[in-house]
Amino acid sequence: MLKKYDAYLVGYYGMRNSGDDALMYATAWAAKHLIGCDNTKVGLYGDYTRETKSDHKLALKFNQQFPGQNRLLHYKTALQSKRIIFGGGSVLHSETDINLKRQLMSLSSPKKSLAVGVGIGPFKSLAAEKSCAKFLNECGYIGVRDNESFEIAECIAPRANVQKTFDLAPLLLLSSKREHPQNIARKGIALTLCSVAINAMGNTDNIEEEKRFEQFAQLITRLYQQTGEPITLIEFNGHQLLGDWKINNNIVAKLNKNIPITIKRYDPNPIALLESLASYKTIISMRLHGSILSYLANTPVLSINYHSKCKGWCDEIGMPKEYRINLSDLNIEHIVNQITQGLSSSFKQPTLSLESALKNSLSNWSIKNETYKLYSNYSAI
Repeated sequence: MLKKYDAYLVGYYGMRNSGDDALMYATAWAAKHLIGCDNTKVGLYGDYTRETKSDHKLALKFNQQFPGQNRLLHYKTALQSKRIIFGGGSVLHSETDINLKRQLMSLSSPKKSLAVGVGIGPFKSLAAEKSCAKFLNECGYIGVRDNESFEIAECIAPRANVQKTFDLAPLLLLSSKREHPQNIARKGIALTLCSVAINAMGNTDNIEEEKRFEQFAQLITRLYQQTGEPITLIEFNGHQLLGDWKINNNIVAKLNKNIPITIKRYDPNPIALLESLASYKTIISMRLHGSILSYLANTPVLSINYHSKCKGWCDEIGMPKEYRINLSDLNIEHIVNQITQGLSSSFKQPTLSLESALKNSLSNWSIKNETYKLYSNYSAI
């Protein structure tokens, strides 16, 4: 069958999530500029904004007209594509989702397919773990973003072509759309917060959530009292049902009206968001890509870790121990002290340089056992 597209790009794209927007941008950019996929199609929900405009869009449906409509759309595009590229994110944990990925590869070309910058697990079931092992053995190349994922892959599929790589987001630094503003007048403290699912169904413990609303309201109050800096809550997920609006609105409702606070709405353009993050003095982030993009913007960040992926990122960049906060033990005084000390003198830096992070991110595309050429003439930042 004559293949219409060089690659079909698959991920959690178009769901109004800034982290996934960054991964979609990076995947599309790299597919075109690093492995020469000039004609690609990306599957996503809703609208999107990024630099690479030449790709075709497969409009997936939030409200399907019949059961399995999206699956059929996936199948058709996979049949028309030379390879599947699974670009970034925690995409290997659910049996149903992993099996769909395996089916898409089988309709295209498993050995030419790639999974880059991905996280593996935690698995929702033993069946999911077994399906993941099959996926890893079938997929031509897998680059995993953290050591824990690499260890899982080595355990369940020791013969698979899995490499330890890095998150894809640093590729945003290569965008020709970046403005590179000089002498940024930084102002204020920003927070990127999210709700926490506690079970496989994605449900949240409302009692614990209410407790977190109170804790973050107390944290914001203390930060303003100690620093006098205006506070911004950044909406990284703008989904109407699953977005950050709930936690942000509940926190604001608990604050004294005298505390200057702004809610920055979701921005679908990851390059614009990256530039925006460079305007703050420091950021406190629950969201993984809130931490990652803040790091890329050279903005000091404290990571509130609620998931192994957050801890994994802290390890990857060598984040100072003092800036790693466990959500289960949210020590408000410790956070306030670290922020005030950083503002009054200077913040401690991660041990991994941005140049090294970019090099590590590019390693996702140094594909083993393939004939692709990696264009490595992109000097660092």
